[in-house]
Amino acid sequence: MKNMSEKMVEGIKGQLSKTMGKFALRTGEVTMETSCMLFGYEPSVPQELLKSSSK
Repeated sequence: MKNMSEKMVEGIKGQLSKTMGKFALRTGEVTMETSCMLFGYEPSVPQELLKSSSK
């Protein structure tokens, strides 16, 4: 009886770790896409502001 419950617990642990791994991969992909989109965006800054801030 104890061996059967141990096997079941090990199976649940294995499935949980696989699920957590898949979740981490998907979260990482979404984060990477978001950061790439943010770094691709460059707002235009008027030249007057740049010149006045350098003085």
